[in-house]
Amino acid sequence: MKTITYYPTMFHTNPFAHKWTDIYNLSENNAKDVELQNDMVGEKGISEMIVNITAFAAIDENGKEHRIKDFPQGNLVNIKGTHSGLFIKTNSAPELNPGTYTTFRFYLGGSANTFILKDRSEMEVSGLEYIDFEIRNGLKIDGEDKKPVIMRFDFEPYTLVSFFNPIRNLFKRQKPANRNLTECLSS
Repeated sequence: MKTITYYPTMFHTNPFAHKWTDIYNLSENNAKDVELQNDMVGEKGISEMIVNITAFAAIDENGKEHRIKDFPQGNLVNIKGTHSGLFIKTNSAPELNPGTYTTFRFYLGGSANTFILKDRSEMEVSGLEYIDFEIRNGLKIDGEDKKPVIMRFDFEPYTLVSFFNPIRNLFKRQKPANRNLTECLSS
């Protein structure tokens, strides 16, 4: 008898996409790609943000704000930069009037906002009402061709030394606590 090699997965199709239009709608080709930048992010050396978004808006070239989506309960989002290869894509085309938009504004909740810096240290942020990200080269919306938006964030990449921080922390000397138990309880 002769053994025949059979590869069953070669003949199977994707069980979730039944039509080529579905595959095209899920692809990156069917979206407007924008790169977002912020001056504060560059100055502080932020590589990643974990933010509690309560609303999302776009600002046109005249300075008028257009609300896209409200999140009454808040929406915890982990935003990473282009150096990680990750992005945020809207589920559908944003409901915006035709025109040119220059800025996306993310309204933040009062708590659960963390910025991770390029040395992998974390910075808790409170009291910041919103963050504006400028759209590089603008976003032009025309009335007939509505597409989802892919948002790529221009953040600082992590430094090479930051990858060795866990190993370095193993060899750091722990500082002994010189306080008495009564001092701890009174403060």
